[in-house]
Amino acid sequence: MAAEVLIRPTEAGDAHALAQRLRASDAHEVRAYGHLDPVHACERSVGQSLLCWTAFINGELAAILGCAPVSVVSGIGSPWMLGTPVLDAHSRVLVRSTPGYIAKMLKAFPHLVNYVHADNLTSQRWLQRLGFAMYAAAPFGALGEPFHRFEMRA
Repeated sequence: MAAEVLIRPTEAGDAHALAQRLRASDAHEVRAYGHLDPVHACERSVGQSLLCWTAFINGELAAILGCAPVSVVSGIGSPWMLGTPVLDAHSRVLVRSTPGYIAKMLKAFPHLVNYVHADNLTSQRWLQRLGFAMYAAAPFGALGEPFHRFEMRA
């Protein structure tokens, strides 16, 4: 039976629900980036994003993805996604579902750029499948851990 995917605009309470179920790789990345509290990090990411969607797979919260402005004048946005273990169990389904959302981000921000932790191999593979360029890891974030810069241009 095929997985049923529902992606809708993020609603109040989604960020808190995500933080309670955050997959280990994303929780580590959030901490390495400099956020001690996953709830605050998820709520802040959602709150700063001009575009934000919540994904459910078979009725279970899988991820929230969004794009926050870095520079509206320069057209630079910061895409992000945080997920639950449901995402890992159905990663191919979400990879097929997300290109349209990346296109919406690129329409709003012709230059997308952000960082992914060097240990977060699942997220790196997802980004590369979507067509993001990935650069060599370098110290980044509050803890100076290795992160890869990734980007895409319209």
